[in-house]
Amino acid sequence: MGNESKNEGMSLSKQRKLARQAEIEKKKQQAVIAKVIIAVVVLAIVGLCVWAVIKAMNKVEANYNYSEQIDDNGMIKGVKAGDYVTLTDYNNITAPLNEIEYPDAKVEENIQTQLNNHLAISTSEDLVAKIGDKVNIDFAGTVDGEAFDGGTSTAYDLTLGSNSFIDDFEAQIEGHKPGDSFDVEVTFPTDYGTAALAGKDAIFAVKLNGIYVAPEFTDEFVQEYLSDYATTAEGYRQYLKDTNYKNNLITYVEKYVVENSTFKSFPSAYLKQMKGNYKANEISKMNYYNQAYESYLGSTAYESWEDYLSKELKQTEDEYDSSIEERVSDTIKYAIFCQAVAEKEGITANIDEVKEYYIAQGGTEENFNTQIENYGKGYLVQRFESILVISFFTYKYVFCK
Repeated sequence: MGNESKNEGMSLSKQRKLARQAEIEKKKQQAVIAKVIIAVVVLAIVGLCVWAVIKAMNKVEANYNYSEQIDDNGMIKGVKAGDYVTLTDYNNITAPLNEIEYPDAKVEENIQTQLNNHLAISTSEDLVAKIGDKVNIDFAGTVDGEAFDGGTSTAYDLTLGSNSFIDDFEAQIEGHKPGDSFDVEVTFPTDYGTAALAGKDAIFAVKLNGIYVAPEFTDEFVQEYLSDYATTAEGYRQYLKDTNYKNNLITYVEKYVVENSTFKSFPSAYLKQMKGNYKANEISKMNYYNQAYESYLGSTAYESWEDYLSKELKQTEDEYDSSIEERVSDTIKYAIFCQAVAEKEGITANIDEVKEYYIAQGGTEENFNTQIENYGKGYLVQRFESILVISFFTYKYVFCK
């Protein structure tokens, strides 16, 4: 109302002038607002572009070329390893003996495993079945006096306590001797896969044919089954002690030198290759599982790579790719350490030496050629060179106490 009274006292030209000024101010404000909106949109687009670039940089492509960044002499291409690491004093390492020695209990555990691999069925009536025994049985099951599909078998091997059978079936075999015939009474679970049997009581007529027993660990056993390692029982025990002592010492030293050396950075191209190799191995593992499932069950275990990551690793592909560098870091550190020592000490290797070593370890020339096809010469020489490097100082300068 106040504005109306003011305008009434103004000339028409002055009113028009004020109106034009108001319109100009309005356009200026709109221009400012437009600029702000454009700036926000531009920033958003830039942010999306940066995010896309970062995501692309973190994307890991599977790489099946294991020698891509490794020369045929086993050295990382274009890299002087000494520039990437400050080596620990590997000439003065003391390893704790209690972590290196292979105790008698482990020796006997290994021997028992060997014996269990050669179990033989016994029908001696001096034996009594107990939980943990592997037994051989005949059985015929009935429900309400009627036989049912899958309820009958002969010469069936069963390990008592494995919970392979329903209810307390296995426990009821305990205490019986070879030759015994007896009934086992059980109840099928209410959620059993076959609806006609779910929740039903069943009776199995069982005959215990025999109980598997392990042979004695004798010189004869060693000569028959373990002759590649020893000719006597005591010789095999010593073989286990010596071999595992050596392996434990190498494992300790490998971990020690990585943890106690200072790594400045990783060669970028080699890091990229190692990440790609790691992802390729994971994809190969998935394919192996799918092939096994397809062969035995007629269907695949995983619908896709993303499905595999979700089910097995509980990760998205972006999360998995971001985690790979940490997963491969110790392997890269070890490779750089070994190359730096090789450079310093003048340790070298070539593919012919690798082949000679491979065949000396029991491999064949055909298998060795397959290794070259799968991994390339550089990768194989690099691995062999690391054996030479660790052996160089492990058995010369490392002390156990």
